[in-house]
Amino acid sequence: MSIHDASPDSQSGPTPGGGGAPFEWPDGQGQRWTVEAHPARVSLRSGDVRFDIPRARFSTDIYVSPMGQQVVLRFSGPDQDVGFLVSKSDAAALFGRIEVVPVTPDALAQQEAREAAARRPTWPEMTATSVWALICAALAFLPYVGFVFALIAAALLWRQRKRTQPTPATRHIRKMAVVTLGLLVWGIAVCMLSTWTWTQPFPVEKLNSPSAFVGGQDLGTPLRVVLVVVVVLASLSIHEAAHAISAWWCGDDLARSLGRVTLNPKAHIDLFGTVILPTLLAVSGLGVFGYAKPVPVQLAGVRNYRRAHILISIAGPGSNLLLAAAALSVLLAIGCVLRYFAPAVALLHFQSLAPVVPAGSVGLGAILAMVIGLLKLTFIVNIILALFNLIPIPPLDGSWVLEHLFPQTLGQVYARLRPYGFMLFLLLYMTHAFRYLLAPAWQIIGTVSGMLSDGVLFSLAG
Repeated sequence: MSIHDASPDSQSGPTPGGGGAPFEWPDGQGQRWTVEAHPARVSLRSGDVRFDIPRARFSTDIYVSPMGQQVVLRFSGPDQDVGFLVSKSDAAALFGRIEVVPVTPDALAQQEAREAAARRPTWPEMTATSVWALICAALAFLPYVGFVFALIAAALLWRQRKRTQPTPATRHIRKMAVVTLGLLVWGIAVCMLSTWTWTQPFPVEKLNSPSAFVGGQDLGTPLRVVLVVVVVLASLSIHEAAHAISAWWCGDDLARSLGRVTLNPKAHIDLFGTVILPTLLAVSGLGVFGYAKPVPVQLAGVRNYRRAHILISIAGPGSNLLLAAAALSVLLAIGCVLRYFAPAVALLHFQSLAPVVPAGSVGLGAILAMVIGLLKLTFIVNIILALFNLIPIPPLDGSWVLEHLFPQTLGQVYARLRPYGFMLFLLLYMTHAFRYLLAPAWQIIGTVSGMLSDGVLFSLAG
């Protein structure tokens, strides 16, 4: 490392003073040099060879590096570099004469420690309080009970703010706090709107809407396929990025160094698993499934390896659940507004979670149908992705969670099934067993559909 001029007038020229007996040091080849140090210059002489280093070049031509209990000094001359291995006290005396660093014997070691600390990567800190605050804020949109989640999220945010110091390692906590606060504000607004909607009688007199909204039809296969592809790619990108970010938070920088901490789908798409396989299955008329590029994890040196692996594994499905909650909150807000101002439109769009477009509609009606259809698909796709990946069958995320939740001996036995996991997956797929394993997902979707079409929006007709 190079030394740094610490004198206040280093930019305006040399300072007077200094002096003392010259140093007699042998270089790395045994040749002895006489080193004279002054605030204005450092002179090196050996036989007929002599060169000077003026003060203006101290920071570029004098290098220092601690080596155990000694110090390596290197001086760059016009034609050669000269290096010495000297004691810390001699090095401190030299720097005291040229007035560029503190003169204490341990100054060099302290400087090296500071620079080494600066070179180390700053691992982001993340706390359970931040995660729970985000989860509660994401549920604050629910009618009535959302106020409870909002209060919990606000209390957790306040607690986190009081305990978090503004350091480089905590900037991720502060960024998450900003996101959580935004979700909290939005959730409270939707909760107030939907709660108020529940208490209002259904405006039957406003059902006489234009005929364009009396009936509806499916969005159409091409448009529906486009929407599904967009939603699936976005959801998979968020899922895989959540794995990579949580691995980084746990102390594994491998996925981040490979560019996986990004929402860009190009970083997560697997040519066969994301494109070719789903296309072949769709063309053949079979049930469609696929996979994204797995996020590499290297947790050998991470403390509490099992806990870290569980957190990384559930981060993907957890991100899908948060995205589904966000989509549902926007759907609920739109439904509440339409229920009051355009109930016929609301009846059309919220009778089920199937995307529809008003018959013969154009302009704003078609745009509204697209937005609501996109939100419905986002909710459905992310609920299915989350619960599908939590199935404890290798190589799905749930298998890693179950393996590390088991006692170590039983976990090792379960891990031996991993090489045969894909064969088991194909067996369940061919026997249509996933329709039963995903029954909770369809129950959630049906419940939400009933809540929107027959509960929050229309059941309290008065």
